[in-house]
Amino acid sequence: MDIDKKALVQFIQQVIPISKEDAYGIAHHFQLKELKKGEQLVRENKISDDYLFLEKGFLRTYLYDFEGNEVTTDFFTKNNIVFEVTSFFNRVPSQVNIQAITDCKGYRLSYQELNSLFHSKPVFRDFGRAILVKEFITSKKRTISMINQTAEQRYKALLKSNMEILVNAPLKYIASYLGITDSSLSRIRKDISKK
Repeated sequence: MDIDKKALVQFIQQVIPISKEDAYGIAHHFQLKELKKGEQLVRENKISDDYLFLEKGFLRTYLYDFEGNEVTTDFFTKNNIVFEVTSFFNRVPSQVNIQAITDCKGYRLSYQELNSLFHSKPVFRDFGRAILVKEFITSKKRTISMINQTAEQRYKALLKSNMEILVNAPLKYIASYLGITDSSLSRIRKDISKK
């Protein structure tokens, strides 16, 4: 048993009811992947081939709007699966970038390895399905919040749900993620601190 993959094994067991032996059997197929701060896991216009369990570190997804401005669309903290779903599964060039905000360590599967596991280990299909459902729900909640919540409400929800983002991400990334300007975020933070 690979002691280094203990966090991955625990994560698999949290996602689906599975024995430790079966979880290690899945984890065995994942390969170590390390990224330095600023490195890209996924690059725009390239086909993504990384299905990553992030053990340590912090990543963000971003793309460019029609004026060429960077827009952060997601953050990933430790103990999460990170991948660009459209590019990875459809084997098409990615429209987004996924970048390490800090040094990162994780374990990855390639598209080919993931498909092999899907066919050889039925329990891995349950794991994969659970991850996709979780990602879909998170994405849906974010889309709705951009429509029916104020910027201040979105910021407070971010504070409550994921303090790690505020510790690791520069304010310009957080503002972009919330769909507001840096100065609007500064004003919101100042107003909240006065309350």
